[in-house]
Amino acid sequence: MSSRPQRAPRPFAGRTLARPFGIELQIHPSWIISLIILSVAGYNGSLGALPERGAIKVALAIAFGLAIAACIVLHELSHSLVARVYKLPVHRITLFAFGGVSQIEREAPTPSAEFAIAVAGPLSSVVIATLLSGVAILLHPSLSHPVGIWWEIGKVNMVLAIFNLIPAFPMDGGRLLRSGLWVVGGRARGTRWAVRVGRAFAVLAMGGGGALLLIPPLTHNDSGGSLGALWIILIGLFIFNAAGAAGRIEGGESPNQQRDGDSSLMVPGVQPRHEDEQ
Repeated sequence: MSSRPQRAPRPFAGRTLARPFGIELQIHPSWIISLIILSVAGYNGSLGALPERGAIKVALAIAFGLAIAACIVLHELSHSLVARVYKLPVHRITLFAFGGVSQIEREAPTPSAEFAIAVAGPLSSVVIATLLSGVAILLHPSLSHPVGIWWEIGKVNMVLAIFNLIPAFPMDGGRLLRSGLWVVGGRARGTRWAVRVGRAFAVLAMGGGGALLLIPPLTHNDSGGSLGALWIILIGLFIFNAAGAAGRIEGGESPNQQRDGDSSLMVPGVQPRHEDEQ
């Protein structure tokens, strides 16, 4: 095999919208799937009592989806700005169907850098959730349970933080796991174990999604959760494949050594960018 990486197309290239802090922000066409799902969730009741008038209700639901996208951008910016602290050039942030990804020119040089870059995203989501939940409580101090768009966006951010902390490499939690395993057994061994754990979680997710999809019809209890079950299965499949691809590319002892092949998959979090990608 060639000693230099094979040039590969960029399947996740999208339209550039802005350059916050000089970092290219792109929207991949698949992101519309995420926007539709979030908007439908808001329209169907996630936001509480919305106006009955159709146009206003639709506009508020779409605004909810866009607000979540903005929170994901802040999550990814946190990864990227911390990466810059460690002198790692950040190429772009891309929003796509399953969330967002920060594409960084090189991999983290040390376990501590890996930990700091990975934890920055979930930490920012927790901060956003805390601030927005506080706003909701201040706006409705007389209610025993806060309601409204601020509360719902805060909840989504907390879910985003928890989801990203699942130790499924190459998501944020998987990278946090690898940083610890890297200290104990070296980068290559840590990557191998992180990939195994990530794939195990992916298999559990696919199995759980399959159970949610099949059990209700068999028990004659149609709960209406088919879309959610399919989404869980897709996420599990996506993580399973991405873990293997990232493990092959990032598994060397030298963090920035040249490798054969390229990764064509992304998951929410951080993804080192191939050095000869144009």
